[in-house]
Amino acid sequence: MKSLTKAEEEVMQVLWGIGQGFLKDIMEATDQPKPHSNTIATILKILIEKGFVEAIQQGRNNLYRPLISKADYGKRSVQQLVKGYFEGSASNLVSQFVKDEKISVDELEALLKQIRSAKK
Repeated sequence: MKSLTKAEEEVMQVLWGIGQGFLKDIMEATDQPKPHSNTIATILKILIEKGFVEAIQQGRNNLYRPLISKADYGKRSVQQLVKGYFEGSASNLVSQFVKDEKISVDELEALLKQIRSAKK
């Protein structure tokens, strides 16, 4: 899977949020400062080429819709992160969160419960 640039990911976040929309809908849902509509249109074209978005022509306009869910993209991104920066070990990732104090004891206990439940 190809990765997204920051700008592409911002447009995808908007599309995931609204489900689908025309360029004007995407522009309305974009945070301030809003880029020019030509910029968004160009990013949408790139997202179509990368296989993340499809455009359905409706009259003179295109209806844009994501082809990958936010959850699926998140899973793939985390897998790439773990593979590229944590020697393929999810444990190393969690250990880094512990070292950086970015995860609480309660969250770790909840993870342990999920692991135990998954093994049953």
